[in-house]
Amino acid sequence: MPSVIANFRPRELWLSTDAQNPELTPILAQARRAGVGVTVYKQGDQFDYGGAHFHVLAPIREQRTTNKPNEESLVFTVTLAGTTALLEADAERADERRIVEQRPEAQLLKVAHHGSATSTSSDLLATVHPQFAVISVGVRNVYKHPRLEVLQRLQNSGVKTYRTDVMGAVSFYLDGKSVTPYVAAVH
Repeated sequence: MPSVIANFRPRELWLSTDAQNPELTPILAQARRAGVGVTVYKQGDQFDYGGAHFHVLAPIREQRTTNKPNEESLVFTVTLAGTTALLEADAERADERRIVEQRPEAQLLKVAHHGSATSTSSDLLATVHPQFAVISVGVRNVYKHPRLEVLQRLQNSGVKTYRTDVMGAVSFYLDGKSVTPYVAAVH
Protein backbone atom coordinates (compact mmCIF):
# COMPACT_ATOMS: atom_id res chain seq x y z
CA MET A 1 0.00 0.00 0.00
CA PRO A 2 2.77 2.54 0.61
CA SER A 3 3.82 2.18 -3.04
CA VAL A 4 0.22 2.48 -4.23
CA ILE A 5 -0.30 5.66 -2.20
CA ALA A 6 3.02 7.15 -3.33
CA ASN A 7 2.74 6.25 -7.02
CA PHE A 8 -0.98 6.46 -7.78
CA ARG A 9 -2.00 9.25 -5.37
CA PRO A 10 -5.51 7.96 -4.56
CA ARG A 11 -8.05 10.35 -3.11
CA GLU A 12 -9.66 7.72 -0.87
CA LEU A 13 -8.65 4.58 1.00
CA TRP A 14 -11.50 2.16 1.67
CA LEU A 15 -11.18 -0.18 4.64
CA SER A 16 -13.29 -2.85 6.30
CA THR A 17 -12.32 -1.96 9.86
CA ASP A 18 -11.26 1.01 11.94
CA ALA A 19 -9.86 -1.14 14.74
CA GLN A 20 -6.29 -0.56 15.89
CA ASN A 21 -4.03 -2.75 13.79
CA PRO A 22 -0.23 -2.51 13.83
CA GLU A 23 -0.07 -3.43 10.13
CA LEU A 24 -2.46 -0.61 9.19
CA THR A 25 -0.92 2.09 11.38
CA PRO A 26 1.89 3.11 8.98
CA ILE A 27 -0.46 2.96 5.99
CA LEU A 28 -2.98 5.21 7.72
CA ALA A 29 -0.21 7.62 8.72
CA GLN A 30 1.01 7.81 5.13
CA ALA A 31 -2.56 8.28 3.87
CA ARG A 32 -3.04 11.20 6.28
CA ARG A 33 0.26 12.78 5.17
CA ALA A 34 -0.82 12.44 1.53
CA GLY A 35 -4.27 13.90 2.20
CA VAL A 36 -6.02 10.63 1.37
CA GLY A 37 -9.49 10.28 2.89
CA VAL A 38 -10.14 7.06 4.81
CA THR A 39 -13.61 5.46 4.87
CA VAL A 40 -14.77 2.25 6.54
CA TYR A 41 -17.45 0.24 4.73
CA LYS A 42 -19.55 -2.71 5.90
CA GLN A 43 -22.12 -5.07 4.39
CA GLY A 44 -25.14 -3.19 3.06
CA ASP A 45 -23.36 0.09 2.38
CA GLN A 46 -23.98 1.51 -1.08
CA PHE A 47 -22.47 4.56 -2.71
CA ASP A 48 -21.62 6.08 -6.06
CA TYR A 49 -18.09 6.98 -7.03
CA GLY A 50 -16.66 8.04 -10.38
CA GLY A 51 -19.90 7.28 -12.22
CA ALA A 52 -20.07 3.71 -10.87
CA HIS A 53 -22.29 2.23 -8.17
CA PHE A 54 -20.72 0.24 -5.31
CA HIS A 55 -22.55 -2.27 -3.12
CA VAL A 56 -20.65 -3.70 -0.14
CA LEU A 57 -21.29 -7.41 0.52
CA ALA A 58 -18.78 -8.02 3.36
CA PRO A 59 -17.71 -7.82 6.12
CA ILE A 60 -20.85 -8.04 8.21
CA ARG A 61 -21.53 -5.07 10.48
CA GLU A 62 -21.53 -7.03 13.73
CA GLN A 63 -18.18 -8.63 13.01
CA ARG A 64 -15.56 -8.02 15.64
CA THR A 65 -11.90 -7.70 14.85
CA THR A 66 -10.24 -11.10 15.05
CA ASN A 67 -6.76 -12.44 14.59
CA LYS A 68 -7.96 -13.65 11.16
CA PRO A 69 -7.76 -10.60 8.88
CA ASN A 70 -9.29 -12.49 5.94
CA GLU A 71 -12.56 -12.60 7.90
CA GLU A 72 -12.61 -8.80 7.65
CA SER A 73 -12.15 -8.63 3.88
CA LEU A 74 -13.90 -5.82 2.06
CA VAL A 75 -16.01 -7.41 -0.67
CA PHE A 76 -18.15 -5.38 -3.05
CA THR A 77 -19.66 -5.15 -6.49
CA VAL A 78 -18.95 -2.22 -8.75
CA THR A 79 -21.51 -1.56 -11.47
CA LEU A 80 -21.24 0.75 -14.43
CA ALA A 81 -24.56 0.76 -16.32
CA GLY A 82 -24.94 -2.84 -17.56
CA THR A 83 -21.54 -4.17 -16.44
CA THR A 84 -20.57 -5.44 -12.99
CA ALA A 85 -17.42 -6.72 -11.28
CA LEU A 86 -17.35 -8.62 -7.98
CA LEU A 87 -14.16 -7.87 -6.05
CA GLU A 88 -13.61 -10.41 -3.27
CA ALA A 89 -10.33 -9.43 -1.57
CA ASP A 90 -9.30 -12.37 0.67
CA ALA A 91 -12.82 -13.66 1.44
CA GLU A 92 -13.00 -17.27 2.55
CA ARG A 93 -15.76 -19.89 2.82
CA ALA A 94 -17.94 -18.23 5.49
CA ASP A 95 -17.95 -14.88 3.70
CA GLU A 96 -18.60 -16.55 0.35
CA ARG A 97 -21.65 -18.32 1.78
CA ARG A 98 -23.02 -14.95 2.93
CA ILE A 99 -22.19 -13.43 -0.46
CA VAL A 100 -24.08 -16.23 -2.27
CA GLU A 101 -27.14 -15.48 -0.09
CA GLN A 102 -27.09 -11.90 -1.48
CA ARG A 103 -27.25 -13.29 -5.07
CA PRO A 104 -24.83 -10.95 -6.85
CA GLU A 105 -24.23 -11.38 -10.56
CA ALA A 106 -21.15 -10.05 -12.32
CA GLN A 107 -19.38 -10.44 -15.64
CA LEU A 108 -15.99 -10.14 -13.90
CA LEU A 109 -14.87 -11.91 -10.72
CA LYS A 110 -11.71 -10.94 -8.88
CA VAL A 111 -10.99 -14.36 -7.35
CA ALA A 112 -10.64 -14.30 -3.59
CA HIS A 113 -7.50 -14.99 -1.61
CA HIS A 114 -5.17 -15.47 -4.59
CA GLY A 115 -7.05 -18.61 -5.65
CA SER A 116 -6.70 -20.46 -2.35
CA ALA A 117 -8.70 -23.64 -1.79
CA THR A 118 -10.94 -21.75 0.67
CA SER A 119 -12.34 -19.51 -2.07
CA THR A 120 -14.31 -19.50 -5.30
CA SER A 121 -16.80 -22.22 -4.44
CA SER A 122 -19.00 -23.87 -7.05
CA ASP A 123 -22.00 -22.21 -5.37
CA LEU A 124 -20.42 -18.78 -5.76
CA LEU A 125 -19.66 -19.39 -9.44
CA ALA A 126 -23.19 -20.71 -10.08
CA THR A 127 -24.67 -17.60 -8.43
CA VAL A 128 -22.39 -14.94 -9.91
CA HIS A 129 -22.14 -16.37 -13.48
CA PRO A 130 -18.88 -14.57 -14.31
CA GLN A 131 -17.63 -14.46 -17.87
CA PHE A 132 -14.11 -13.51 -16.76
CA ALA A 133 -12.03 -14.08 -13.63
CA VAL A 134 -8.73 -12.59 -12.57
CA ILE A 135 -6.43 -14.12 -9.99
CA SER A 136 -3.95 -11.72 -8.42
CA VAL A 137 -1.07 -13.96 -7.36
CA GLY A 138 2.70 -13.85 -7.18
CA VAL A 139 4.98 -16.08 -9.21
CA ARG A 140 6.24 -19.16 -7.29
CA ASN A 141 4.43 -18.14 -4.10
CA VAL A 142 5.01 -20.37 -1.07
CA TYR A 143 1.29 -21.21 -0.80
CA LYS A 144 1.20 -22.70 -4.30
CA HIS A 145 -1.70 -20.43 -5.29
CA PRO A 146 -3.81 -20.59 -7.31
CA ARG A 147 -4.91 -24.04 -6.23
CA LEU A 148 -5.68 -26.59 -8.95
CA GLU A 149 -9.20 -27.21 -7.61
CA VAL A 150 -10.04 -23.50 -7.96
CA LEU A 151 -8.73 -23.43 -11.53
CA GLN A 152 -10.81 -26.55 -12.30
CA ARG A 153 -13.97 -24.98 -10.83
CA LEU A 154 -13.44 -21.89 -12.98
CA GLN A 155 -12.85 -24.00 -16.08
CA ASN A 156 -15.87 -26.22 -15.38
CA SER A 157 -17.99 -23.06 -15.09
CA GLY A 158 -16.75 -21.79 -18.45
CA VAL A 159 -14.99 -18.76 -16.96
CA LYS A 160 -12.11 -17.28 -18.99
CA THR A 161 -9.42 -16.89 -16.34
CA TYR A 162 -6.49 -14.48 -16.22
CA ARG A 163 -3.58 -14.89 -13.79
CA THR A 164 -1.03 -12.25 -12.85
CA ASP A 165 1.64 -14.87 -12.11
CA VAL A 166 1.49 -16.10 -15.71
CA MET A 167 0.33 -13.03 -17.66
CA GLY A 168 1.65 -10.12 -15.62
CA ALA A 169 -0.48 -7.01 -15.24
CA VAL A 170 -4.09 -7.52 -16.32
CA SER A 171 -6.68 -4.76 -16.61
CA PHE A 172 -10.39 -4.98 -17.28
CA TYR A 173 -12.41 -2.16 -18.77
CA LEU A 174 -16.11 -1.86 -18.01
CA ASP A 175 -17.86 0.54 -20.36
CA GLY A 176 -21.43 -0.08 -19.29
CA LYS A 177 -22.07 -2.49 -22.17
CA SER A 178 -19.20 -4.98 -22.06
CA VAL A 179 -16.13 -6.06 -20.10
CA THR A 180 -12.89 -6.02 -22.05
CA PRO A 181 -9.69 -7.63 -20.74
CA TYR A 182 -6.29 -6.15 -21.49
CA VAL A 183 -3.01 -7.94 -20.79
CA ALA A 184 0.05 -5.70 -20.68
CA ALA A 185 2.76 -6.63 -23.14
CA VAL A 186 5.62 -8.50 -21.48
CA HIS A 187 9.06 -7.32 -22.61
